Amino acid sequence: MKVYSKKTAAAIALVAGAALALSGCSTSNGSGSEETTKPAGDTGALKIGTLLPQTGTLAHLIYGPQAAVKLALSEINEAGGVLGKDVELVVEGNEHDASDPTIINKSVDDIIKANPSFVLGAMGTGNSNAAMPRLTEAGILMGSPSNTGIGMSGINDLYFRTIASDIIQGRALGNLVLQDGNTTVAMLAQNNDYGIGLRDNFQETLEGAGAELVYGAKGSGEEFPEGQTTFTSEVTAALSKKPDAIAIVSYEEAKQIIPELAAQGFDLSKLYLVDGNTVPYPEFDAGLLENAQGTTPGRASEGTFLEDLVAADSSATKSTNFAPESYDAVMLVALAAQKAGSTDPSAIRDNLAAVSGADGGDTCSTFKDCLALLEDGKDIHYEGQAGGGPLTDKNEPSSALIGIYRYDDTNTPNPVGEIEG
Repeated sequence: MKVYSKKTAAAIALVAGAALALSGCSTSNGSGSEETTKPAGDTGALKIGTLLPQTGTLAHLIYGPQAAVKLALSEINEAGGVLGKDVELVVEGNEHDASDPTIINKSVDDIIKANPSFVLGAMGTGNSNAAMPRLTEAGILMGSPSNTGIGMSGINDLYFRTIASDIIQGRALGNLVLQDGNTTVAMLAQNNDYGIGLRDNFQETLEGAGAELVYGAKGSGEEFPEGQTTFTSEVTAALSKKPDAIAIVSYEEAKQIIPELAAQGFDLSKLYLVDGNTVPYPEFDAGLLENAQGTTPGRASEGTFLEDLVAADSSATKSTNFAPESYDAVMLVALAAQKAGSTDPSAIRDNLAAVSGADGGDTCSTFKDCLALLEDGKDIHYEGQAGGGPLTDKNEPSSALIGIYRYDDTNTPNPVGEIEG
């Protein structure tokens, strides 16, 4: 069990590396977990868990969400907690490990045993779908900061997300490529819901403006499987089409694709990345990715928020992708529980849209300020870090920001603008 206060943020930062190594190490109770739900009107401490990628192809994206959870809990508890009690992080599950395909089931066992009201995760759309049936049966609310799969819209009453679907990012990426004057484009996309959904909307946007997706188009069968490690043939085939630009929809596979593109002579300033791979690449030669661009849903982590993330967990210096969305998810759950007067997952779910501003209300951006308004009996509109609009009846943001990033000579992406969709 972990309870964070802002007073301990500096100490947490000092042990961040050890915390990452140990996270999710609770003992599995096997497949015979007793699946229980919280009674309606429960006013006990709000208990939450996480289901994040501690290993596998998504592991490079854990740093932002991990820091955001610690920061959100410290701020909530410093302000007095939920219903007068500290919020507790009671379980940290691992959503994926290529060397152990049973890891997500073991993590779900651990989560059900801990019986939190809410679990942040999973990050991968497929991993959320895998965990959802049993967590829903156990009455546990799920909230993802990163599931952009189109099919996740309204999929389950006990599921919500704080990120826009691939419809919006696909269109934003397409418009970015078009405004740079590219008319023929190749896409290296992985063969899963994430890759296919984003590719389809990207292609639709290109073709609507008279441009063409010359490699990786819908129906071509040119997608690659998640976890692939060599891309010589795919890059050769894509470059044979002589594209003006190339986009990559992947997770850590980009670490192999990018050097192969460079080795075959592609101008990487004409490369476009997405949220799954728009991260720093310090392992590459200096300047390799200079002027390449990427898109990521949500507002960039900057200023005081970025400083607070790093203070909560120093590993946030590696990446803050999905930190705003993770922070907002925890805040919305805490505020919804406070408004409901209950830590029952169904009661929290029934109040999520209201505290996100779906019913109007006074705008507030910190837990302390929102709590004061709720205690005065007022409706609130929590204005989060990610810049998303109030939640819809499909349990997702009604509007969203897509950040645009450009790489510098240290192969680090820097925010240069944003598009609202």
